[in-house]
Formats: sequence, structure tokens, C-alpha cells
Amino acid sequence: MTRSVCLRIALAAVMAVLAGLAVSVPSTPAAAATTCPVHFLGLHGLNERSDLHSPSVNATWKTFESEVGAKAARPRRDIIHFPLVTTQEFLARTSWSRNGLEPDVNAGVRAVQRTMDRAISRCSTTKFVLTGYSLGAWVVDKFLLTDSRRRPQVLAAQLYGDPQWNDPGKGQGLAVILGHGLRTSYPPSADRVQSLCNHRDPVCGTGYRDGTLDLGRRLADAATVKCPGSPHCYSGRATTQGGQFLASRVNADFNNRTYRLTCDDVVDTAVPVTVRNGQGTARGRGIGDYDSWQVQIQRITRGTVPRLGDVTAVLFFCSPQPSNFARQELRVYRTADGREVGRTPTFQVDELPPQYQPDTVRFSRGGRLLADVKFYAPGDSHADGPSILRHVTWRWDGSQFVQQSATDAQPPRRIDLSTQRVTVNGIGPLQIGMTRSEAEQAIGARIPDGPGGPNCKDLTVEGGPDGLLLRFSNDDRLVATYVLAPSPIATASGIHRGSTREEVLETYAGEIEGPNTDELVFTPHGAQFAGKVITFTMDDDTVYSYIAGDETYTQPLPCGSD
Repeated sequence: MTRSVCLRIALAAVMAVLAGLAVSVPSTPAAAATTCPVHFLGLHGLNERSDLHSPSVNATWKTFESEVGAKAARPRRDIIHFPLVTTQEFLARTSWSRNGLEPDVNAGVRAVQRTMDRAISRCSTTKFVLTGYSLGAWVVDKFLLTDSRRRPQVLAAQLYGDPQWNDPGKGQGLAVILGHGLRTSYPPSADRVQSLCNHRDPVCGTGYRDGTLDLGRRLADAATVKCPGSPHCYSGRATTQGGQFLASRVNADFNNRTYRLTCDDVVDTAVPVTVRNGQGTARGRGIGDYDSWQVQIQRITRGTVPRLGDVTAVLFFCSPQPSNFARQELRVYRTADGREVGRTPTFQVDELPPQYQPDTVRFSRGGRLLADVKFYAPGDSHADGPSILRHVTWRWDGSQFVQQSATDAQPPRRIDLSTQRVTVNGIGPLQIGMTRSEAEQAIGARIPDGPGGPNCKDLTVEGGPDGLLLRFSNDDRLVATYVLAPSPIATASGIHRGSTREEVLETYAGEIEGPNTDELVFTPHGAQFAGKVITFTMDDDTVYSYIAGDETYTQPLPCGSD
């Protein structure tokens, strides 16, 4: 037996072990660990050669590093190089030149882009925080306004003394007054940007009269800026506040933090509960006539909600002790810093409180919060549990989550996947991109959670078929369909385990990569198939296994393997 065949047999055995473990893993998932350190990018100001020579940037970095280092992977600082501009050059070119400082600002934007690309090439999920002082703040403004591809990787930005400051009634920056404004609401990406302008800072303009009324005085004051001592210098409380703001936006660890809960309105006023690895205990005053509350996190799921941005929903299971009942509480937090946004309202029912089905809690692509909830019918006993399943939807109305709908769910008809065909888009009713809950609804069967690697997990369908694994990314999206021994499931074109190399090449003529290797990759033509493939693993010129779906996830190895 060849070494490659032995390797494939070993891998199949690992897959079988993983599949067997899936049913015994608790349903409470851990929050995904941050694998890439957050990168700090500083943009220097006027009269400064680089961010290393900027006291404002350095002081912000020092605070940010100390705040983040204690609770997350130690952040990294990347040095940004773009041209030095003196105050005199700034005043002359913004006053008289048509292009002003646009070439220098654009050079700074390109420097940010190159630095981000290098960091992302080393670790693909890297996030960034930006600090811009004076001219550097202008660079950050331009970057956030113009780079829609990289902007989502920025968690937060701190600006000081920004020439683009534009707050009618409080002042306007020199760039705005002199005709070089970026003509947009200020600051850009306001949900993640904090901008500070000292009183009588001539560059950003707070404390001066609007427009050109005080322009002569401002230009004279700007020409004599010297740090320290000038209002255009930022240190002390300002940079401490800036560093703390950036640190607050680094993603919270939702399995290890302190929450405020009511145990689903067992008490009127929320009490603090500290959880470690998803579990915690509340004691003391404020928890009612109980010795303690035992609290467990049952579900953590992320999504994007209009007007809120990136948020995380956390489902809590709360059991007051001593008692014979338990409650669930669903709350929503800002993903970046863990600040609470709101919670779903308590169900007003005459019977026992209903039960959330933890695996079904998720956000829709349109920003609705969804869950399947089981309600008690009049004849249901506490011991047997509730029998009425409803799909419940909540929407954000601008100030709170309100229930939008609650529809009775008909038990879905089970689909026998062993009779379905595999394509790059899924298998049968299962489509790439579905959440696990959506997939379960589509086939009428559970897909129990299980272990995995840093990017994905391979799960089995409860009740089979054997040899079929569904690969989900760690944000719970279906990304690939994996067929291995002993499954006879075929592709839509009829290729299955045991098909010959010649049959694969003939079936997918002109769309196969690597025809002389142990792997044949079918890359279908057509824009609608972009980024999707089927990878066939060959053994003795026959198909041993294959995996179809998102190209990023179609390596024929178990999730977690190197």
C-alpha cells in the first residue's frame, strides 16, 4: 500500500472519529478566539518626520498597548512613512495651490494600504486601529472615505487636531475653510471614529468664529504653532482618552466578561454576573429570594443590524437556586467593545415561560434577530416540556428590539440526502452560505455541533447518510460538502467515489486543474460559479473522496489539520 493511500485511510479514520464525537459535544459554543493581533497604525502630523517622532501618536499607542495587552493578544505597531510637511508648507499650499496637500495625503493613504496588505498577507483576519494627528488625521479621513475594501478591517480610529474638522457651531478645519474639504459628513465612519479638537486649536478651529471671520487670526496662530504649549498639541488627558477609546473597540471576549442580567425579569433591576468560560454565578443582594443564580451562555452569534452595525447576540440560561425552574435571556451587544444595545422583550404568556432553541438564534442577512422558540400548550407538563414550535423575529426600531412576528412552525419533511446530487453550490436543498439552522430546516434533520479547527468544522447529519460531512465555517455558514467512504453520493454530472481519472477528465473537459496529480480540481466556467470548485482526491487513478463548495474551504483534509 502506498504512503499516500495510508495517509488517506488515516485521514478518513480521523474524520470518522470527529463525526462520532459530534453528538457528545455540548451545545454551548465557545466564542472564536482572536488568532491575529490587532495592529496599531499611527499617522504623523505637521513638522513630524514619522509617527515615531509624533508625541501624540506615541502617547496614544502607549495607552492603547497597556489597555489591550491585559485582556487580549498583545497588539502590534506598524510604522507608517509618508512625506514630512511643515506648517509653512501647509498654510501656503492650502491657501494658494489648487491641489493643496492632496499629493501628500494620497501618499499617506497608499502607505496605510500597503501596511494593511502586508499584515493581512501574514494573518488574514487581522484588524486595525488608526490614530491620526493633524495632517495624519486628514490622511485617515481620506482613507476611510475612499477605501471601501479595507475599511471593514478597521475597528476604530482616533483623530486629533484634524484640518478636516467640520462641526457647524463649534468650528471648521483650515482645509475645509480654504476649499479642500472632503465634502462629507464628519467624521467619516462616525460609528467607529472619535475626533478631538482643543479649544482655540487653529488647525481644526474650535473656539474660532465660523467661516472666514477669524481666518486672519487663525492663520497667524497656525504659523506660530510649537509643541508643547500650543492648543494644536495633544497629550495627557487627550491621548489617554484616545488610547482608551481605541482599546474599548477591540473585540470583547463574550465568554469571559461581566454582564448585567435580570434572569428574564425574575428581578426588576439587572445585577452583575461574571462569567468565565461561559459560566458564572450571581450571589448577594438584588437576586431575589434565592441563594444564587447559576448562569450559562448557550449561544453566541454575530450579525449586522441597520443603524447598529456589527453586533453580537448572547443567549443566557439562568437557574435560580434553590428552585425547580430556569429562564433564558437574550441580549445584544456591540461586537467591537461589548457595550449592551438591548434585549428581546420577555414573552407575556399564561403558561410556563417558553424555551429558546439555542442553535437557531441568529441574525438574518437583512439584520433581523431570529430564533425558534417552543411554547407550552395548555395540556403540556413541566416534565415533558413545551410542544408548540414557533419562528420568532425581532427588529431594531431605533431604540429597542421589538417582536415583529411569531409564526407556528410545521415540522419539516426529512430529505434523504443519500439520493441527492452534489454541485459547487451545495447538495439537494442545502445551499452554500446557509446557516446551520437554515440547513436543518431545509432537510428536516438536526446537524449537531462538533469540534473543528481555527476556520471550520465538519459535521454529520443526525441519522446519516454515512460518509457525508457538511463543512461549516466558524461563523456557522455552510461552505462545502465533503463525500468520502463509504458514501456512493455522486455529483450532478454523475462522478462518484470509484469513478476513474479518465471519466473525471472527460466529464469536466477543459475545466480541470492538475490533471496529472493526486488531486483534480474542477473549476467551472461562468461568473456565477466564481470562487467555487470541486476537489477530487485520487487513489490508483480512481476517485477516493471529493469536496465541493467555497474554494477557500475545499482542501481534502479534516478541519484542524495542517
